[in-house]
Amino acid sequence: MIQKHKLIPILPMFVKRMIAGKKVTIDGQTLNLNSQLALKNFYSMIDDKICNHNPDGARAMLNRIVDSAYSEKEISDLCDTQDQLLKCNDVTIPIRIYRPKNNDNKIPTLVYLHGGGFVIGTLKMYDYLCAQYSSTCNIQVISVDYRLAPENKFPIPVTDCLAAYNKLYDLADNFNIDIKKMAVGGDSAGGNLSTVVASQLIKIDRTPKFQLLIYPIVKEGETPSYELFKEGFLLERDDMHWFANHYVYKDTDRMDPKLSPLYSDNLKQMPATIMVIAGFDPLRDGGFEYADKLKECGVEVTMQIYKDQFHGFYHMGNVLPEALDAVKATCKSINILFDK
Repeated sequence: MIQKHKLIPILPMFVKRMIAGKKVTIDGQTLNLNSQLALKNFYSMIDDKICNHNPDGARAMLNRIVDSAYSEKEISDLCDTQDQLLKCNDVTIPIRIYRPKNNDNKIPTLVYLHGGGFVIGTLKMYDYLCAQYSSTCNIQVISVDYRLAPENKFPIPVTDCLAAYNKLYDLADNFNIDIKKMAVGGDSAGGNLSTVVASQLIKIDRTPKFQLLIYPIVKEGETPSYELFKEGFLLERDDMHWFANHYVYKDTDRMDPKLSPLYSDNLKQMPATIMVIAGFDPLRDGGFEYADKLKECGVEVTMQIYKDQFHGFYHMGNVLPEALDAVKATCKSINILFDK
């Protein structure tokens, strides 16, 4: 989501510090210098905060930023891609398929549900991340372009993602999917949808091999990290309220497990989990709370904690070297879990 990545790693340390400004330390954590530069670049490119836009304006603003850093060649160098339409009952859901080069075999498949607060995410925004997974892990990744709020409020995104997963499961042979090696994952809002989908799949005996949750939204309501990181770290507290107000109706039960998976009644049956947490993130505390609850229920949880990173860093591998390292660490866990 930021301008070309070659600028960040090649500058001398003292030059980076001069540009970024003084160190940022909050709650005993110091923000990574490259990430501080990336954030400064991001805020220089937006015309206003997300929460000060209407949904169309926010989408247009972020799409312009994505386009400024997008490289089709980078994606094609990593893997093969194909766009398809998935017919699920009365709705057609676009999907993007990423496969290792010249590989037509049945291979493990990760169904990816993108972030964006249920309002602003796109397949393109996550192209590089999904291509990284496919190339590095030698797996198939299928990214789902579920319908967005406020045009499609809760629970429509949940329904879309569950329907898409089930359709892929039913048509496994058509998509070269081994249903015994099929997992679900996503970031932020997509992390929320991923674990909600996993919970629903358990009930129909289609439990995913594992769930990948990257700084997920796990419950409605604020935690201390909302105040600690309320502004300046890409996802801001006011943005979270803006997203929530667009996603749910006022009379929605905020403890509905399909909205707040922390309150699910089948956590003991949840699959093995990879949990990625960023330190400078309003969602940090919720992520730790959910991980702890899963562990208490006996679920295998692999933690990736990046105290010096901000919400959103993880899918910026084409601009932020630390994101590449984080994704590589995830890929090791993905391969281990698929091989179990």
